[in-house]
Amino acid sequence: MRDTQRKRAILRMLEQHSQRDYQEIGPPPWNATTIAGQIGGSVQSVARTLRAMAKAGQVVAVQHREEVWNAIAQGFIERRVTAYYSASTMEHDMAAAKLWADGAGERSRRALDEMQAAFSEQQPLLVEGHEPRHAGR
Repeated sequence: MRDTQRKRAILRMLEQHSQRDYQEIGPPPWNATTIAGQIGGSVQSVARTLRAMAKAGQVVAVQHREEVWNAIAQGFIERRVTAYYSASTMEHDMAAAKLWADGAGERSRRALDEMQAAFSEQQPLLVEGHEPRHAGR
């Protein structure tokens, strides 16, 4: 299989990710749409590359359920999608994704506490055409 810049970018994304990536796009596995959005290129072209990489054993394709936007329904619907792991980091990524999911409640509580603290500092509220008022008054 020929080595290309796109394949290298896909493997880099699937193998070298951080907590920041988890916060932005969630943990792996990632579908072609997510990967294309991060590395560039059309979804169709990235999907074709991913299928070839799966045949060559570089990535592992898995089926899972994911909420996707449906323009006709004007809302999210659950749908089965093909998503990908790097073959060399799949076990590690699965364990990391489980830890990430297990910590979701604590991250949500921390974020709520931080927002409540920020809004309780009595910052002036600006309303167009009115004098500033203070929150809670």
